[in-house]
Amino acid sequence: MNTNRLFRPFVLATALIVAAGVLATPARADNLRCGGSLVQEGDPAAAVRSSCGEPDFVDPWIGGVDIAYGAVPNMEAWTYNRGPGRLLQVLIFRDGRLDRIREDGYGFRVPAGPSECQPASITRGMSKYRLLVACGQPAQKSGGYVLSTRGSQSTYDFRRRGVVPVYREQWIFNFGSSRLLREVTLENAVVVETDTLDRGYDD
Repeated sequence: MNTNRLFRPFVLATALIVAAGVLATPARADNLRCGGSLVQEGDPAAAVRSSCGEPDFVDPWIGGVDIAYGAVPNMEAWTYNRGPGRLLQVLIFRDGRLDRIREDGYGFRVPAGPSECQPASITRGMSKYRLLVACGQPAQKSGGYVLSTRGSQSTYDFRRRGVVPVYREQWIFNFGSSRLLREVTLENAVVVETDTLDRGYDD
């Protein structure tokens, strides 16, 4: 059997997911229309779910912990993927209320089967949702709140001495013994750095 021909549709699907995110620049929106309802900053999560339905992806950032400048609130990011031709909408909640809305490029059809993830397709600026759809769950992951000098992705209102708290995660993807492990760093659910590690392994 020609395995290259077998995997070609999955490679194409992965490329389309990545390209959809590159072609449109993420932007912030003040409100979002769901059917006949308009949701906006400050709305409770229950009201947003009632108006917009179940999100395609819910990403909780565990809060309630103390760092150098005080307690970090509980955060959640909801992603709505309405398909090609419409923008992905990411709704970020802070302590149960809508804190902000941002757009994440154009939506896409989620492949029915597993995609053939390519290391080169994991790029800076890629959202966690796109990464999961393109590559699936990593072989290993860890995370927690840290103080960072990166300010562009900050979700918080306060800044001290040029640093802000961000939810940082390290994911490791294994592509088999013929390739190197790939470590991916995400901050507030967005890829900010990628690096290669030792050679991978066969499951």
